[in-house]
Amino acid sequence: MSERAGRVLPPMTALPVFEAVGRHLSVVRAADELHLTPGAISRQVHNLETFLGLKLFERAHRRIIFTPAGEAYWAKIHAALGEVREATRTTSADADRGPLIIAAPRMFLQKFVMPALGGLYAAHPDMAINFVADSDNTSAVDGAVAISPKPRSGFLMDVLADADLSPVCSPAYLKEAPSLEMPDDLTRHTLLRSAQYIRNWERWLGERAPLVFSKARCIDFESPGLELIGAAEGLGIAIVRLALVREELASGRLVTLFSDQAVHEEYAFVFSELKLRSPRFRQFRSWLRAVASDE
Repeated sequence: MSERAGRVLPPMTALPVFEAVGRHLSVVRAADELHLTPGAISRQVHNLETFLGLKLFERAHRRIIFTPAGEAYWAKIHAALGEVREATRTTSADADRGPLIIAAPRMFLQKFVMPALGGLYAAHPDMAINFVADSDNTSAVDGAVAISPKPRSGFLMDVLADADLSPVCSPAYLKEAPSLEMPDDLTRHTLLRSAQYIRNWERWLGERAPLVFSKARCIDFESPGLELIGAAEGLGIAIVRLALVREELASGRLVTLFSDQAVHEEYAFVFSELKLRSPRFRQFRSWLRAVASDE
């Protein structure tokens, strides 16, 4: 028995996609309706054709048309899927009233999100969001702000802002501290580190990290963000994503060190493309992109 003959149902996610393409006879319009990419629409149709062993559409003069087999199949499932679509619409409307779960680094929430959050709630009084700090499980949340994440099948990514890493300190510290002409000179300085973000120092120092950590004076903080306060107070040198301290740099409370050696990374918002079916999620996504672009 062939694999196709041994299966009872076709890939269920492909059926509403096929029905939408059939109603519009357009991959682009079906993608807009379902809030998917045209590529995702085409893959689902291909999966269904592979399962059925039939060609459902063909191209003709820059548009698509049904094959005879495709038109017959669409006529059989169109009415039934219309009922399913309506039931799904009313059910999803109820589900969309629950809070969005959004993960993001703690300092990103503090510097980017919190100052602007009141504006989001004022514009959308029914919006409800639960923020989770530093979750790596993008499948368990509605969306996650991550640093230079790798592309994943079925997930979309919005680049929000630069997340360049660079050491910073106060002008007062720099005036009183030993000479600091190259990164190796950090062995004679005080490094401020938080337990959560010590990897940022390791990322920037690279192969120098073991030597610098063994000789430098290190002051460690349990909570992230305290090292930035310490740097502004002149206690030592912190490693930071420059987008988080723009105000401090502009005011002169902090200065960058070795800016030509910054590690270039990006904040990106990662989410399943299926989330675009939710109006509230689309509102939050638009707001987050606007907030990041204003910084």
